[in-house]
Amino acid sequence: MGPETGLEKSTIQAERERVWEDRLQVLAGLAGIDLNRLSENKSDASKVLLPAAMKQASSVSNAWLAEHLGMGKPASASQFARRFLLSRNGQTRLGKLLSRVKA
Repeated sequence: MGPETGLEKSTIQAERERVWEDRLQVLAGLAGIDLNRLSENKSDASKVLLPAAMKQASSVSNAWLAEHLGMGKPASASQFARRFLLSRNGQTRLGKLLSRVKA
């Protein structure tokens, strides 16, 4: 494999992250969440809605979510989203949010 393989991988990753950022912006807007004013609480319900939605609607990594939403370690973002999805309120909120997203 030549040196262009590394460039291709980094280009693909950069594009993937741009798509994730765009999707996060859309979901936050539809949910009425200001990404610049997220709670410091890593498990805040409004904050946890976003990774739950992102995980349902994309191939986003836990590390990216944890970093961009201030949720601590990557496993924390995954666990918070999972717990949110297991709750009836979480399922309802997520369903309402995702129903507003245009394909």
